[in-house]
Amino acid sequence: MDIDHTSMENSGRAIHAEGGEFDASVKPRRERLEALIPHFGNPATDEAARLFRKGADGHPGFDSAYEDLTTAHHNLRKAYEDIGNAVVGMSRNVQAANWASMVDKNAFIKDLVDFARRKDDEVSVPTTPVERA
Repeated sequence: MDIDHTSMENSGRAIHAEGGEFDASVKPRRERLEALIPHFGNPATDEAARLFRKGADGHPGFDSAYEDLTTAHHNLRKAYEDIGNAVVGMSRNVQAANWASMVDKNAFIKDLVDFARRKDDEVSVPTTPVERA
């Protein structure tokens, strides 16, 4: 398989970074909305606030929708990061598979790898005496 691994890994890192950019762009909007929540009334003491915030007759209210929005925001950010990491991982896995395939097909490389994996063996040392002049 012919793959430009540098490009693939750079793309994976870029996708991962977009998760952070997405988070940074959404976070201020969530904070502005969150600051308004106290103004929506106290559901414990106000019937209109309870209906709006908690819902009624099986219909969700604002609080439930806000939790869903928070979960979706977290999941989208995490998905960008996970997809980016997966793209980088795929590139590295293909590189490893290509290396393993090349070792199996090329006898010279296989011999080098086998040589590198050998256990330490005795090194021949000359035993001829040397005389000093």
